[in-house]
Amino acid sequence: MNKIKWAARISAVVVFAFIFPFYIGYGIPVPNAALSFFENVWIVIMPLFLIGLIIGWKWEKIGGCLVVAPIIFGFLVSLFLWESTSFIMALPLIPGFLYLIYGYKK
Repeated sequence: MNKIKWAARISAVVVFAFIFPFYIGYGIPVPNAALSFFENVWIVIMPLFLIGLIIGWKWEKIGGCLVVAPIIFGFLVSLFLWESTSFIMALPLIPGFLYLIYGYKK
């Protein structure tokens, strides 16, 4: 179980370090009128799962839920709107599911 915990934490740091600059690049968090509804949805989802990646270090269940639930919602919105979603947006699911596995097995 210790390996799962540290795999979740290390992958959370890597994902956070990779995705956070993209979030900052779009502008915090004021949705721009020039962006589409789909892009605005992801701008709202991003801080939720970024906060979840950080919270997961202390509270794994809460952090895992804050990562997994918004991303699944974003994918459902993309299916509903027939938009394509990048593989990069599925990347945070790795630490999210690891947090949940560790949190519920602990």
